[in-house]
Amino acid sequence: MNHIPVLIIDDDEIDRYSLTRDLKSTGLPFTIFEKTNGQEALEFFRDYKNQKALDPKNFPPAISFLDINMPLLTGHEFLKEFSQLIKDNDINSNIVMMFTSSEKEEDIDKSLSYPFVKDYLIKGKYNKSELKQKIEQALNI
Repeated sequence: MNHIPVLIIDDDEIDRYSLTRDLKSTGLPFTIFEKTNGQEALEFFRDYKNQKALDPKNFPPAISFLDINMPLLTGHEFLKEFSQLIKDNDINSNIVMMFTSSEKEEDIDKSLSYPFVKDYLIKGKYNKSELKQKIEQALNI
């Protein structure tokens, strides 16, 4: 299996580290990138042509793990902007999995209303085998 490019969008360094560790423990071949807020992630995707030229194997990422509560641009604001970006570029190959501490029903419903959001993981309330299964299901592998 080829490597799977993943983008983690989260302002918390410990959460990024924990998710990276969990992803690596699945045994799936990930290449992991990190952005510390939604604004950085949007700029990364907006620079589509340059990023694609710099790293065609890893851009766009196959999966983005997105936190909701972040400075500068929240996860929900990111989703709104990203939905327009995927119309303008070939980013429809990227799926989003929410990775957040929010258990609010309104956050879950709002997030899953976007067709490219494939799952909603609550930090600390999933196990590694479940994470692997959700990724395999989302990527059809």
